[in-house]
Amino acid sequence: MDFYAQQRETQTRNNEIAFSKLASTDPVQRKEAADAINAYTRTKMREESFLEKIIPSVEVTNEDLTRQVHTDKPVMVVDKEGDAPAAVSVPFATLPLNYYIRFPRYQVVFQRIVTPRFGKDVVELRTYEADIRQIISDNAIKDMLAEKDGKFIVALNACLIGPGQVMPTSGAAQYQQISGAITRESLADSLKIMPNTPFNLEVHTCLANTITAKELLKFGRDEMGGDKSQDIMLNGYSEDVLLGRRWIFTIKKDLVPTGAVYQFADPKYIGKHFSLEPDTMFIEQKAFMLEFYVYCCTGAAIGHTGGIARVDFTGVQ
Repeated sequence: MDFYAQQRETQTRNNEIAFSKLASTDPVQRKEAADAINAYTRTKMREESFLEKIIPSVEVTNEDLTRQVHTDKPVMVVDKEGDAPAAVSVPFATLPLNYYIRFPRYQVVFQRIVTPRFGKDVVELRTYEADIRQIISDNAIKDMLAEKDGKFIVALNACLIGPGQVMPTSGAAQYQQISGAITRESLADSLKIMPNTPFNLEVHTCLANTITAKELLKFGRDEMGGDKSQDIMLNGYSEDVLLGRRWIFTIKKDLVPTGAVYQFADPKYIGKHFSLEPDTMFIEQKAFMLEFYVYCCTGAAIGHTGGIARVDFTGVQ
């Protein structure tokens, strides 16, 4: 028996074992099969969500929640650093003005995210040679990631208002457009947007799609410096640090348009991201039909708009 035939036979046998446990009436075996899928699901979620990379999630429990009078949804209240008047020079024998300390707060409201309910006849599952658990988790995770990251992008765009619009929280336009393609000069100019606010924050992470990332392949020797341009020509661009900033490239072009670069400060200057229920695979068998879906309960909020910015390079197609 050749290697590939042996591999197919092994995978088929693994599928039969896994789904025989799912179909079993023994709760211990059903839990073993479900846990095997759950472990794979959680790994994929951490690897592929750009929200998780920008603002890492923190696990919370019921004790961390705060009841609200206007909603039954789980809510967490987060304290935020308040502003204070600047120090001033005064004449001798003069007391300072009184200032009553107030620290603002903001809410993080949790939402449940679920995938579609997948169904399959148990008998048909016995005929597959592919890794069924991987197919199940991949299909489910795509929907979970798209929903979570999509909500994050919607919140970012709402905070940034629109191109050239002055934000009331900073008095500056934190969403700007730069004509032309991405060059070393234009890229450096884009990094001035966030520091040019009263908060003086520096860009920590940049988010762009993989099509925009290919613009970096056009950098010449005079822009990249040294032999780096030659290395990019031969091997492509694979670094995740450019101009001292961490870069995240995503394939989700429907969420992050081509030519757009979202910029973020250090996570502690942006907001919070909490996980109340981990990613869980629910599996149920009714007669010969197996049904399953993935769900989680998560919450995230942008507590400080000074830590976000966006630039659109209009010449990138």
